[in-house]
Amino acid sequence: MTQVPEPVAVAEVALPGDLPPLLDRLKKAWLVSFTSPHTRAAYGADLDQWLAFCAAAGLDPLRAARVHGDAFARWLDAGPAPLAPRTLARKLSAISSWYGYATEEGVIPANPFARVRRPKVERFQSETAGLTEEEARAMVAAADAAPGLTGLRTAAFIRLMIELGPRVSEALAATLADLGHQRGHRTLRIVGKGQKTRVRNLPPATAAALDAYLAARADAAGITVAELSGPLFATASGRPLDRADAYRLVVKVAKSAGLAAKVTPHALRHTFATVASDRGASVKQLQHALGHASSSTTDIYIHSRDQVERDPSQLVAAVIG
Repeated sequence: MTQVPEPVAVAEVALPGDLPPLLDRLKKAWLVSFTSPHTRAAYGADLDQWLAFCAAAGLDPLRAARVHGDAFARWLDAGPAPLAPRTLARKLSAISSWYGYATEEGVIPANPFARVRRPKVERFQSETAGLTEEEARAMVAAADAAPGLTGLRTAAFIRLMIELGPRVSEALAATLADLGHQRGHRTLRIVGKGQKTRVRNLPPATAAALDAYLAARADAAGITVAELSGPLFATASGRPLDRADAYRLVVKVAKSAGLAAKVTPHALRHTFATVASDRGASVKQLQHALGHASSSTTDIYIHSRDQVERDPSQLVAAVIG
């Protein structure tokens, strides 16, 4: 039987500074096959975690067997903060994709992750919950109250996330050149997965928040708004906000708004979807707005809300009294 590596503590797992040349080339070639930079970043991080696990266990990744993949999955599950089923499934799928690539290139004879057990993920279930309308208004009010230039940026970012519902990666990748006008409306061009673009209508309040932020940003730089360039949301040094910046910003605003539940940038995207659905938006309209390739993905957003707020238990309770 193939020997299973001894369990290692999470804190002990770290990727070596330099990968062996073959592994390094194989990793880079595999990542280049994906067009989306966000996919490359996420899958690269997943693969790095597996390679670090192998290094800590003294295992050559190119000699791994299915049992090692199963052990890795159990190890991830046993951490101090167990992964959500959907996240664990994605990690195992990413690593399997890398091994599939290595198999097709003739580096190894078979994919050891092809039959690694993955958690069952409910098709219409999401671990992310959107805010209620009252909570969303509290978030916006808290963001609007933030002081200074960074406060104006916060207000514009929170409104954009709630009122347009982009992926956080899309909002952070937006540039000033993506702002425009169409048919009398202020617009924002969003580049989504697979480099697919969609043009969204900026609501007046979001456009006003952006205008206030950009005017203050231009004034701080000693130039006109027309002379501004670069990312739509920038730090004081001019670099684009990153995911960590956005996460901290949203958590801080949620705390100021007095929200007890954990609020993330992705929760604001869910908030857009559920509020729009409650107010009459069709699944097809939401699918385009959210940039989903399939309406089944959009259904997940709506179904997760319905499971709680439209649970039939409330109907029965009303009858029983």
